[in-house]
Amino acid sequence: MTEQSLAINRSRPIRRPIRRLLQIRKSNLVVAYLVILLVPYLATLSLNIDYKGLYSAALGFLNTVAMMAFFIQFPLAGRLKYLPMFSNIDWSMSRHKKVGKWLGFFFLLHPLLILTPRFLVSFDDGMTSVVEAITSPQLLTGIIAWLVMILWVVLAIFKDRLRINYETWHLTHLLGFVIVCVLATLHITSVGRHGQFEAQFNILWWGLCAMSVGLVLYNQLVKKTILKQKPFTLASITRGSSRDWLVTLRNDSSHDFSFEAGQFIWINTSGSVYSMNEHPFSIASCSKQLPEIAMIIRELGDYTSQLDTLTIGQQVYVDGPYGSMSLRDSETARGITLIAGGAGMGPMLSLLRELAANHDPRPIRLLYGNNDYEQMVLQEEIQALQKTMPDFTQQLVCDKPTDIPGVHQGVIVNDYIAETIDPELANVWAVYLCGPQAMIESLKASLRSLGIPEANVHYEEISF
Repeated sequence: MTEQSLAINRSRPIRRPIRRLLQIRKSNLVVAYLVILLVPYLATLSLNIDYKGLYSAALGFLNTVAMMAFFIQFPLAGRLKYLPMFSNIDWSMSRHKKVGKWLGFFFLLHPLLILTPRFLVSFDDGMTSVVEAITSPQLLTGIIAWLVMILWVVLAIFKDRLRINYETWHLTHLLGFVIVCVLATLHITSVGRHGQFEAQFNILWWGLCAMSVGLVLYNQLVKKTILKQKPFTLASITRGSSRDWLVTLRNDSSHDFSFEAGQFIWINTSGSVYSMNEHPFSIASCSKQLPEIAMIIRELGDYTSQLDTLTIGQQVYVDGPYGSMSLRDSETARGITLIAGGAGMGPMLSLLRELAANHDPRPIRLLYGNNDYEQMVLQEEIQALQKTMPDFTQQLVCDKPTDIPGVHQGVIVNDYIAETIDPELANVWAVYLCGPQAMIESLKASLRSLGIPEANVHYEEISF
């Protein structure tokens, strides 16, 4: 740490993260999104359209709701941490992926739902309608949007199996949905029933389209221009285990950066702030280690396997912090269990370091699982914390056999979790999880069986 960075850190005021003031509870988020989805449909009720049948009315309802759901995809994936509706990035991103799959399924069925009544009249009428739809210039934008939407949703679902480069997928995913956004809006405003009945209704759709495209432009141009003014410096990068890197960034700028233990950031090490080379990683340090922030990065793909090519002292652009997991969630808990699976150790270590820095007197337990012992990171530091913290112990779990004493063999299961929790305090015990999605789902079920309230379980899935 340089004298200059120390002087900067001491002179700047400490600004506490405000995201907690902005976040809405997850249960309320569901209600809020359902209300937003209904806005366009409620607006159509003022048009007094005669749908001529229940099927036609139901289809009109589904079309407007689905179109609104499509527009909501942009803010869900837009990293809008200062807007209450979208500040819970973990929740928003998970819903973005799930809703996107259902939208792809609905848009696949969209032309079939429209043409079905024609086929019910007769097969000839149905085929005539198909030919008219394919050859109609007015429907061309809708057909192109339909094809692009289906293609991009399929690519998003199967990107891991197709081994698509992350940067390539990110760019094509973004451009694809901008194209769909414009073409779908052209389609719904040119042939849509509501726009045909009342032209002013199209202002709603074009307004939503403009906001969606504007959000993309803001994230890719305006926000990145702002980030360019406050780069971080790569302070160190060393091996943490056979598969993990310990990466430390330093904020040498005059711009303040604060975070809460458990959050994550997007980093860009390409040298160009406008590059699509952005990757999300959890922060592994605590707030008292600022202006430095540390990460534990596991080799899981093309980018992470080339971290040794980075140069100490190079600029790194940091977007964040993000994430809803925080020690504020367990302020009233009587005890805390941290459960990390493989690459999920980063945020758990951040929480542990914060608890240690605060001299937290409560019982703290760390359950850390990996494929083999050589993948365990920072064991000297963690073992030292067992001696200095008031009531902290670690339990390691390895899938492969090891000669290291005290290490459980296998995977993290119910019995191992039960050892970390006082059964008499189960209803006031907090548990933090981070690891692969399959592990998270399995452990959530185990915690329910141990009497841990769902509200006391806080987790982050490694699935961006």
